[in-house]
Amino acid sequence: MQQSHSQFSPPSISSQYASWFDNRIEQFIEAHKGRFDLTSMFKRRNGFFITISFDHSSRKHRQKSSAPIDGPGAKSEMDTFQDLYNLICRNLIGRNYHRPSFHDVKPLAIGCLDMNGSRYWRSMGELENAHIHSIWMFTDQTRDGFLKLLADKEWLRSIKERFSIRELDIQQLDHDHRNSTGESRASSYMAKFRVHNNHELKVADDFRVLPFQVEKTVN
Repeated sequence: MQQSHSQFSPPSISSQYASWFDNRIEQFIEAHKGRFDLTSMFKRRNGFFITISFDHSSRKHRQKSSAPIDGPGAKSEMDTFQDLYNLICRNLIGRNYHRPSFHDVKPLAIGCLDMNGSRYWRSMGELENAHIHSIWMFTDQTRDGFLKLLADKEWLRSIKERFSIRELDIQQLDHDHRNSTGESRASSYMAKFRVHNNHELKVADDFRVLPFQVEKTVN
């Protein structure tokens, strides 16, 4: 049976990504909120919408100078997003944050690449000014530590320099604002570049969900 074209339309692609992001966030909240805690309150208390804008001239200079050490493959913006995530986990949890025993304490972070003009995907033209929109959801155990990091101006300055970040726009998340198809506006906004990239794949590494799932083994 021939499937309708609407199943493959750009709005459907964006909607499905946004719905998947929403589901991952809901799963995280259900696993971490208290028995009598409201989901909406947990989101507002522990959720942040963070946009990461890069100093691309500085990124290019760093990649050229580090090429002999790191090898020929330059780090993507999403690699940098993961490096930033790992550094924040190390600050909040400690140097052993990568061990499986700390997996459930780590924040959920969904980061999506975006470009200038991606909202108007049919007429984007050349890809310019790669940046990242991301949703971060912390546990009650790590939220206060994250807020202390944000209040530390010297720490913010150091990570901007370390990761060639021009600007960090950090807002409290209101994830209950929904669009007409039911997905949160925050997740829908993150997903908009997926439409363009699906239409014509130009960036292979365009989103990440952290931490990576840990396979539980049965002895």
